[in-house]
Amino acid sequence: MRFAAAFIATWRAILTHRAAFAILILATVAYGFYYPLAYQHQTATQMPLAVVDLDHSGLSRRLIADLGATEGVRLARVTGDFAEARGLLERRKIDGIVLIPADLERGVLTGTASGGLAIYVNGAYLVRASTIGSTLKSVLSGAVESALQPAARAIGLQTLTPIEVVVRPMFNTREGYGSYAVSGVAILIVHQTLLFGVVMLAADRRQALLGHVSTPGFFGVLAAFGVLGLASTLFYVGFVFWFQDYPRGGNFAGMLAATALYVPAVVLMALLVGSYFDRPERSTQVLVSISAPLFFLSGLSWPHSAMPGPLVALAWAVPSTPGILAMIKLNQMGAHLREVTPELLALATQGAVYGALAYRRWTRPGRASATASENGGVTP
Repeated sequence: MRFAAAFIATWRAILTHRAAFAILILATVAYGFYYPLAYQHQTATQMPLAVVDLDHSGLSRRLIADLGATEGVRLARVTGDFAEARGLLERRKIDGIVLIPADLERGVLTGTASGGLAIYVNGAYLVRASTIGSTLKSVLSGAVESALQPAARAIGLQTLTPIEVVVRPMFNTREGYGSYAVSGVAILIVHQTLLFGVVMLAADRRQALLGHVSTPGFFGVLAAFGVLGLASTLFYVGFVFWFQDYPRGGNFAGMLAATALYVPAVVLMALLVGSYFDRPERSTQVLVSISAPLFFLSGLSWPHSAMPGPLVALAWAVPSTPGILAMIKLNQMGAHLREVTPELLALATQGAVYGALAYRRWTRPGRASATASENGGVTP
């Protein structure tokens, strides 16, 4: 089969195979709008909170008033009974409890406080817990400074905070969870839709094509899926990130260069994996659960330096890891190509290794040829 014929035949298979069309095209477009919906608010707000006030002082009242005025939390209950607040937390009516101990104000003013505020949160929701923690930190520092200000002036201090640190994010300027998560997950979506779709089509045609693909035909198949992968990547980094207002366009030319390595590596790995499945349905059953592990292995949510060595080695064996890291650095952070050299080398190596194995698997005489001989030369 010639290059052009294989290219056209592959696109015909993509457009006529219902399951593959749904994964490679419909799912790619749908995820661009569906997945970011969960992060459209970017930051968690109005987290229900209970305050247990055992101090009943000016400082505790100031702290409660400041908490009620913040956007991050919502005062669902102010009580003096910790058991009542704990019950609300256990029933998930609230996301956190702030326990203000007795004599808090006296301890702050005299410097003899033996303890401080106790904060209880539901650890099952990390984003909510971190929002409550950051809100309480800022509110508490302001309330304590206001309480100490009169005493400081009495001894001649004009200010309690001679140095103020202002944190300004360089890349995730909105400090939103969506800007962090979706930017990386989008590259994984390209990886997974290509992997699932290519493996499905490869498994569907394994019996007929394995051992009967010529060299031009093999590269025609690779080019057809490569064009689709390039279009999927550009759809996310060029349109979805703009539509959702995520950080983008840091180094567009570098992103294209990385895509030229990323997409072929994914397709070649998928062609190799797909050649070992005898039915499309079986490939979906095996691969359906790997998306979340691949994201965590990418190093975006958990650094590789904190992972066991074998997991890091496994992570760098799949294109999603260097692909996500390279795309984030180039597209969101504006890195130069030389700053993503390790990721690009990894993608090039993966493409070469998976390409050689897939080429040998699909072009050498194999099971299909043997079966055809047994059937009198008729390919099944």
